[in-house]
Amino acid sequence: MMCLTGCKSSYEKYQKTFLGGFDTLTTYISYAKSEDEFNQQVDFIQEKMTFYNNLFDKYHSYPGINNIYTINQNAGKQPVKVDPVIIDLLEKAVFYHQAVSSKVNIMLGPVLSIWHDFREEAGDGGVGEVPTLEQLQSANQYVDISYLEIDREASTVFITQEGASLDVGAIAKGYAVELVKQGLIDMGVDSFLLSGGGNIAGYGQRKIKIEKSDLETCKTHYCVSIESPKDGAYSDGQPLAMLEVDGKAVVTSGDYQRFYQDIQGIKYHHLVDPDTLYPSVYYRAVTIVTEDSGYADFLSSAAFLTPYEECRTMIESLEGVEAIWLMEDGTVHYSSGLVEGENFHILNTSRLGE
Repeated sequence: MMCLTGCKSSYEKYQKTFLGGFDTLTTYISYAKSEDEFNQQVDFIQEKMTFYNNLFDKYHSYPGINNIYTINQNAGKQPVKVDPVIIDLLEKAVFYHQAVSSKVNIMLGPVLSIWHDFREEAGDGGVGEVPTLEQLQSANQYVDISYLEIDREASTVFITQEGASLDVGAIAKGYAVELVKQGLIDMGVDSFLLSGGGNIAGYGQRKIKIEKSDLETCKTHYCVSIESPKDGAYSDGQPLAMLEVDGKAVVTSGDYQRFYQDIQGIKYHHLVDPDTLYPSVYYRAVTIVTEDSGYADFLSSAAFLTPYEECRTMIESLEGVEAIWLMEDGTVHYSSGLVEGENFHILNTSRLGE
């Protein structure tokens, strides 16, 4: 093994995959001087991801904490005192909704709950019934974001309308990964790659060069692949591209996870357009690249729910944000800040869109 400039030869590369909250696997790659040191980092990640999962859970209560579930249970009744982390998450989500894209509304809970229940009844990837437009419209009368009152000074959250509810699924996991990333940096960890259920955050560069890589840049930089769904135009299931992610967050929203089908074989995934109240049909997947994982998580959902030309205009207007669009016909489009052969590497150029 060859150390990069400034690397101490006492460092070794460690990697571990474990259950880290949000019902997903977490993979962590880092460099440490001992396995004990690495395991301390892993323990920190597990503890924090579990804590944030409990805070942002809308389905369950947990002893000793008020969480999103608690807030929803008290809708129309009383304010709920919560951890400042919840206040920060909700304020960010409201700001992004108002300043960046109204397509992601954390008050869409009543509509998303209907889709969740129908998907659960069908089973993941199974066949089931589809909610009627009348059912969805009835729930949609309770989704106004003005029903949410946040009092930072008192650290309380109040949903003023009974029947309204929060769903922070479009931002919570990315936000949690960002908090964990910052915690690791504060601990003095200066090189790592963290993937929490596909919400990826990189920091620093590799301390030890790896030889087993087809791309020279990935021997010294952290890289992640943009994967293909294993159906439709992407049936070969091969990675479409590689991204350098030193100091970047990468989050993908797609239609190929958390879905079910009706008896005609039409797919219904979990990303619901607030304008139609049905799952969006513009793309197979959208990947966002930016510095903050919580922002990336929000944007990946917003982009997925927005038609391509409008979406591209939005992405190009945002500083420090890039996107990759995987279209239904198998083609790939990407924003202007991604430079093929530099920070972005297409593995199958036949799929490039015009």
